Amino acid sequence: MRLIHTCGCSPSAAHSTGLAIESEGKELLLGEPPPWTEDKIKVFPVTWKSPVTGALHFQVHPCAAQELLIDPLFEGALREGALYPDGAHITDLKEVRDLLYKMQRPAMAVGKEKDLALFHNRGVLHTVVGASKPDQVRAFHQCNLAASDEPVRPTPEDVRQCA
Repeated sequence: MRLIHTCGCSPSAAHSTGLAIESEGKELLLGEPPPWTEDKIKVFPVTWKSPVTGALHFQVHPCAAQELLIDPLFEGALREGALYPDGAHITDLKEVRDLLYKMQRPAMAVGKEKDLALFHNRGVLHTVVGASKPDQVRAFHQCNLAASDEPVRPTPEDVRQCA
């Protein structure tokens, strides 16, 4: 599965969890400001390979996705129960966002006040947390070593091992 990313969601409202954008028809259409060119469109795998451990990870933010390109299952793969065994190209924005959101939630159970949550920033779908009321204190610290490199794509052998 790969996603096509263009960002046209600025007037849209965030999902109540902050982990997705509501599909309300408020998205900017291609060609509306800001200007964009074909060479700026990115197609990323939703499963990426850790360059350190070689392990595969699944994470993609539903806010960034516009389309999904799903490869067909390889020969000999179990087809029963597969959503798209013959592959698919999903262009309906609501369907794209809903599918990606459902596949990744819940990664962590809802905590309670004063809980401490530690997670891998690039490996777990998450949102900014903070104070939403004047009497609340934002107690969130982030160590972020974001990179400018693109995710390492899994090889066909990686995919077979995980199937």
